Amino acid sequence: MKFSEWSYTRPDYSAVKKKISDCKSKMQNAGSYQMFRDAWMDVKKEIEYMVYQEEIIYIRHLCGIDYQYSLGEVEIQNREEPSVYALRDECNRIAAASGYRRELEREFGNRIFAHLDQHRAAESSDSIRLQSEESALKLQYRKLMVKDNRDDEALYQVFRKLIEIRCELADSFGYDSYIDLGYLIQGRQDYGTKEPADFRRNIQKYVTLAVADIKAKGIDYDYPPAIAANPGELISAIAAMFKDLSYETGSYIEEMTQKELYDLETRANKRGNLFTCCMLPYEKLPFIIGNYTGNGMETGYTVHEFGHGFAFYTAARKQPLYELHRSSPAVNEIHSKTMEHFMFPYLKMFVGEHKKEYIRNHLMQQLENLAYRCAIDEFEHLMYDRNMSRVQLCELWADISNRYTPWNRISPEDIHQGKCWPRQTHIVESPFYYIQYDIAQISTYEFYLKMKSNYEQAWSDYMRLCSEGGSKSYQELLETAHLSNPFIGSAVEDICHPIVDELYSLL
Repeated sequence: MKFSEWSYTRPDYSAVKKKISDCKSKMQNAGSYQMFRDAWMDVKKEIEYMVYQEEIIYIRHLCGIDYQYSLGEVEIQNREEPSVYALRDECNRIAAASGYRRELEREFGNRIFAHLDQHRAAESSDSIRLQSEESALKLQYRKLMVKDNRDDEALYQVFRKLIEIRCELADSFGYDSYIDLGYLIQGRQDYGTKEPADFRRNIQKYVTLAVADIKAKGIDYDYPPAIAANPGELISAIAAMFKDLSYETGSYIEEMTQKELYDLETRANKRGNLFTCCMLPYEKLPFIIGNYTGNGMETGYTVHEFGHGFAFYTAARKQPLYELHRSSPAVNEIHSKTMEHFMFPYLKMFVGEHKKEYIRNHLMQQLENLAYRCAIDEFEHLMYDRNMSRVQLCELWADISNRYTPWNRISPEDIHQGKCWPRQTHIVESPFYYIQYDIAQISTYEFYLKMKSNYEQAWSDYMRLCSEGGSKSYQELLETAHLSNPFIGSAVEDICHPIVDELYSLL
């Protein structure tokens, strides 16, 4: 059945909470491991099906389909979810503290309780209220971003309110700052604030300098036009690539195309420049969203999202729990960004005879993005100051941006008029996520270098990484795929050096 034919029914949130509460009672009164396990698994099934229904309408909302109706449904989700997740987390804490913990870990792995802090929802009425307000503000920001003539003042006011709400939310959980809570939400259990700070310094030292030098040469890095004239032709090219890559990717793309689990069309109320991958847990299938206009760069963006989908699809068929179908963003982005490099041998299908130009521009864009994302990350670590004015936020951003990306100088006039705080949507939608593209990029480069020396080993390591999902820690997953730790020693310099050399050779 095609996705367009899937039915949506709004979850009965009261009934869901009643079922989870009943499961909680069964867990508390269980007389055996089997009884305890069954009740715990029933909680997960309730959440999984609720999320599945929510994702159907959320996808339609992002795609601008039945926009007003889907918008209303998403607003209801934002109000109802915090209290549901609070009950779920109570059940997980009961499981973690129970006498059956060891048996659960033997059956499902020792990562199953690592998610408790990451997914900790409300613990008080204030926390529930604040999380609902945060979701409403993100939705408001999304609506403003859809408009052609964006209201700069309205966007800033949402931005300012989000800072205040998140600081209050951190207070409600007892954290010293929102940074601590943000790190937990992103699943950063293998490293703290020191490692990203060191990482940013290395990028500024080794990458900013190289990019600035290459930028000074005045070369045009616009992507060549794509061969595909429309989304249908692009999907055909991606399908041909995936079918040739491996049996696993072929099976994946066959199901994706049969069920039309993608939307690359542009339409009113669909957010421009949006490329993303949504997960449908109940069906163990992803859904790809994009805005395809015929630019060669967009072909890579689309393959990137199909890479996310493939990793989810693969892990969902091996890992027993939905929480383990994905890892932390620093790993998830390796899946998708590496798929962009597996695309290189197939570039003729996407950009014709412009393969060299595409690779040059791709390497340049990613190196430039390394510096830009580090700037955003440093800004995020400093922006949660409730006392900073709009102009002060702009001054902060201008100082950071000029250090990491000196080729994008911000004018004093824009600073004084308060116009230059960054509109990067990740800051609003998913705080502290953005730097993880960079952390993953170093591993992606390492995969790319491995492809050149031993393609079969690179693919084997990649498949193993995808299959493991979130069943291991970040460091364990790197070891599984024979990848270096980007935070240790000279990893950034050693891995980026041959990439920079290749880029120079393509100028």
